[in-house]
Amino acid sequence: MDVAERPSRVFGFLRAVSGVLAVGLVLLALGNIGVQFYANTRDLPGPGTVSVVAHVVAAVLVVGAQIAADRYADWRAPVASLGVFVVGAATLWTFWWA
Repeated sequence: MDVAERPSRVFGFLRAVSGVLAVGLVLLALGNIGVQFYANTRDLPGPGTVSVVAHVVAAVLVVGAQIAADRYADWRAPVASLGVFVVGAATLWTFWWA
């Protein structure tokens, strides 16, 4: 049986930070769903369907990329981690900062 290759410290740190970002985006999507549900039950304007769907899609994408980053120890791990950063930055920029 072969021993699995361990990622370098830089890739491990990158993977850890992207994992934190992935969890944050999942929590943001769940919060967005909750606020939209609350707004609908009180007849208030909420974040909107586009925002909720975009946050859920972003959360699914980053979870998939983070799973890939956690499973591989070669070049695919940092590429997947960078994918988490790109999707997270695009979501935050589009729906929160712009």
